[in-house]
Amino acid sequence: MAEFGENIKKAREEKGITQQTLADKLYVTRQAVSRWENGSRYPDLLTAKSLAAALDTTLDKLLDNDDLQSYPEVNPIIEYPLYKRVQTALFAAAFVTNLVQLLWYIFFNLTENRDLQTQYEAAAQIASAISSGLITAVLLFGTVKSIKDTINPRAAAEITVMLIGVDVLDAFVWQYLSWLNNDPVSVLSIVLNAVIDPAFIISVLLFFIGKKPHRPIGVYLCAGLVIIRISGAYITGLISVLGTPGLTKYLITSSLRLFALLLIPVLIIYMAATLYRKRQLARSNTDGEDNSQKAQKQKPD
Repeated sequence: MAEFGENIKKAREEKGITQQTLADKLYVTRQAVSRWENGSRYPDLLTAKSLAAALDTTLDKLLDNDDLQSYPEVNPIIEYPLYKRVQTALFAAAFVTNLVQLLWYIFFNLTENRDLQTQYEAAAQIASAISSGLITAVLLFGTVKSIKDTINPRAAAEITVMLIGVDVLDAFVWQYLSWLNNDPVSVLSIVLNAVIDPAFIISVLLFFIGKKPHRPIGVYLCAGLVIIRISGAYITGLISVLGTPGLTKYLITSSLRLFALLLIPVLIIYMAATLYRKRQLARSNTDGEDNSQKAQKQKPD
């Protein structure tokens, strides 16, 4: 990484131009050029090619194979403007819907409806409010980082693990409260929570920050199972209130919760898919350079 920055700085100084002049040629900020030169950020591949042309050099002389393989791990996982906006929109939508759900818990279930609840129901609502608050805080953190364009693979892993971790705690608390209230606890639900969430965390860590490259199949599979679990719980609850006075309330509150929760695995899938595509692009460029170098060596004098 440092060598790449040094190569840029050396080529720029040999050409006799300032960071600002180079930035103007590439339609980026001077700070971006400075980050490239001090080794804290790579340009994306398209910008790197324009950078090489602006410095009258080649991309091969600026980037070696190690640089090409490591740039997806240092840069934000999403670099194209349209894809960035989609990521930010997903984060923002998840944040807003979870915030609305949190406000519902606070201002209705914990205040106006307080006198109509049993001790168990009140404890369950408080647990849900805390869980919703933690998820909302993590999503706000992710939204801000997405706007600032600082979600690299490590940051994506941290955000994802925090979101899954809150879900693990929430499931544990609900099972515990059900046990205290002598409610029958679903064995299937316990097994699903005990297997899916830990597997999800492991697959996320292996894919986003694992030392060896991994396909995102595990992330996709676990996210898909979470989507099925969330949708199944919603459908089960809906069936139980069909034909009752509570149907309207259920459709309003639980549909909002369904949308809020489904956005999270969708967001994780989107980030994983984008990063995987970026890594594949970097690997294909590396393989192309290796083949080109081998061909040059095999050319007869």
